[in-house]
Amino acid sequence: MRILVIGINIRHIARSASLAGHEVFAVDCYCDVDLARWAKETAKMPREGAKEHLSFYVEKFRPDAVVLGPGLEEASVQGVPVLNNPPKKTAQVSDKLWLARWLEEMGFPFIKTKPFAIRDRLSFPFLVKPRKGAGGVGCRIVNSSSELKWEEGLIAQELVIGRPASVSVIGNGREARAIAVNEQLIGVPWAGAKGFRYSGNITPLEPPQCEIGQMAEEIIAKLGLVGSNGVDFLLTEKGPVVVEVNSRFQGSLDTVELSGGDNVFQAHLQSFLGMLPRLPAPSCCTAGRIIVYAPCDLTIEADLVRDWTADVPGKGSRIAADDPILSILALGSSRDEVIARLKTRAAILDGLIKQDD
Repeated sequence: MRILVIGINIRHIARSASLAGHEVFAVDCYCDVDLARWAKETAKMPREGAKEHLSFYVEKFRPDAVVLGPGLEEASVQGVPVLNNPPKKTAQVSDKLWLARWLEEMGFPFIKTKPFAIRDRLSFPFLVKPRKGAGGVGCRIVNSSSELKWEEGLIAQELVIGRPASVSVIGNGREARAIAVNEQLIGVPWAGAKGFRYSGNITPLEPPQCEIGQMAEEIIAKLGLVGSNGVDFLLTEKGPVVVEVNSRFQGSLDTVELSGGDNVFQAHLQSFLGMLPRLPAPSCCTAGRIIVYAPCDLTIEADLVRDWTADVPGKGSRIAADDPILSILALGSSRDEVIARLKTRAAILDGLIKQDD
């Protein structure tokens, strides 16, 4: 099939689609060096007003189907099949206030969530985050009333302490199958991440957590979601708590495929025909991905392409402080081995970047 993959950053989706044997046309806001490896043709679009460019690229590439990546999941596309959940469904599920109420109504463990305006029903400290958003951007802990700052679109959540995890799920609108349970890496300091910024994944989660896989399947099925979806959890002393649902391809896509071996894009495609993937075989190895963030404003002058890097910016690229530079991948026989390799490779990268200062 001719597949147009378009979104803010879509390299991971383009890779999976290409490995599944499809002819991929890739459009995003970075057009990183390695994106061309996975696409017949690539293009870069401005981040501001990205939705306005959809019809142009559909007309230009005339694909058999479109996959909307991060940032464009709620867009409407005319004249071509769209392999995403319906925009209204995605908008509903990504609303963290709506989701908390739905989880409570359905009897799933949830985080107490309130509109920012009635935050007084939560005790300090609590978490403030955007009502709609991803990647941990804009999340912060509020310890006292002096730290409160009103901003439109914020919600307040009970501060829950636990180990971050996620489940990758394929749904067909009626049923769902968990294909991987992952550890989430959040705010990893040695990778330059601050606060609650999403930093990557380790797949599979060690030790295994079958309970959250089954719970994620129930959630995706009850929501009627199709294709690749994710459910984020916090594993607390009292049990797992649902954090959010991502009705789209997740950042864990690389590690899920590297660890398990099955192609997620093909499972995503077949789900729109009502099919679910077979039960996943035990992981053949442990896979890790870490996102490295810029410590300051910088210009990339070194060639950062390695067999273990992804989302690689080209020479001359300007990276703002706290923005992602690239991703590092690693395989190993255990979590500890993978983390050690990620740290070693992050140090190598740091040396290359410092030489450019």
